[in-house]
Amino acid sequence: MYKLYNTAKDFAINLSQTLKNAIPDIRKTQLNIIPYIILSIIISESCVPMDMAKVLKDEFSFIQFDSVIKRIRRFFSNKLFKPYLFYQKLMIYILKSFRAKHEDKTLYITFDHMFNKSHYTVFMFTLKIGTFGVPIWFKCFKDISNNDAFKLSTIKEGIEAVSKLFKNTDFNLVFLADRWFGSSKILDIIDKLGHIYDIRIKGNIIVYLNGKKIKAKKLKHRKYHSVIHEDVYITDDRYKTTIVYSPTENTKDPWIIVTNGDPSKALKSYSYRFGSIEHVFKAQKSNGFNLEKVSNASLESFTTMYTMVCTCILFLTILGADYSKNTRCYRKVELGTHKTYNVDGKKVKKRVMSLFNTGLTLFKRAFNSPVYIRISLSFQLYDI
Repeated sequence: MYKLYNTAKDFAINLSQTLKNAIPDIRKTQLNIIPYIILSIIISESCVPMDMAKVLKDEFSFIQFDSVIKRIRRFFSNKLFKPYLFYQKLMIYILKSFRAKHEDKTLYITFDHMFNKSHYTVFMFTLKIGTFGVPIWFKCFKDISNNDAFKLSTIKEGIEAVSKLFKNTDFNLVFLADRWFGSSKILDIIDKLGHIYDIRIKGNIIVYLNGKKIKAKKLKHRKYHSVIHEDVYITDDRYKTTIVYSPTENTKDPWIIVTNGDPSKALKSYSYRFGSIEHVFKAQKSNGFNLEKVSNASLESFTTMYTMVCTCILFLTILGADYSKNTRCYRKVELGTHKTYNVDGKKVKKRVMSLFNTGLTLFKRAFNSPVYIRISLSFQLYDI
């Protein structure tokens, strides 16, 4: 009889220990069930209780299949579990040992709204890791028309919470966001906290330059090169900032970026926004855990569910980064994460599998495997 490695029991025991280290005051009942919740979401690639229960039916063989579903739903609706506090403590634990890749210790934080069809809205912040991102703060709202999700107070709460996560560190935070967030009040919040913003604004925003009032899209610009406008004032608040106006290929819609940092770096910084948050949204939905299938859960249940999905994405991205960083530990595992292309006579190696999908593929290959494959549950996050 073959020995199986990385079984559900192994995973549950080791993950429970990590969670206990990260959150010492976590309830024992929660500590017993959360590893199995995370495991079932990963293996089933779904956060729907019925799909998750199919994975756990052998682990809870002493009870009926319907009872497994009820147990999962009870956890999602458990009022004693505080999802935001759980995730906050987990992030604090992870970030204690996090090291930036570059010497300037710059970290890129992206924020945006995610819509789960017409049922839920999530306001999220992600931390860029390689070309991907990991969720570091979020808040859930019922319905996409819920104005609370878009209030300045909510945005301010998120920015301040993320800033607090990195308090007493020497990291330099750069906040990235799309045109909806080009408000002078949002820029001012980030600036007063001592951070940098590289945020795109709409072309019809009013700009005051040399005493003249014009729309941002009417600023001086070039067809093939970016133009920097320093000491300009935007909106009726006349907020002082710097604008970088850049054309974009294959579109008539230019990038108009406001920044309080180095304007020569603003365009490159803003380009990080797409992978760092859009890939996370895809991992939560059709490209990962099918969050869009959830429609009739209460806000409380959805928030807990969403927290577990974010924890899964965080764990798998960490696992993918560990695979990329510690290649010697995975000599017998070939995942095809990169491909080599011939560009202008030179061989160029490019990543074709995201850190999230690398972690997901590695975990599925290692789970219940007759061959030992290293699966780290230390939650050591690397900047790739």
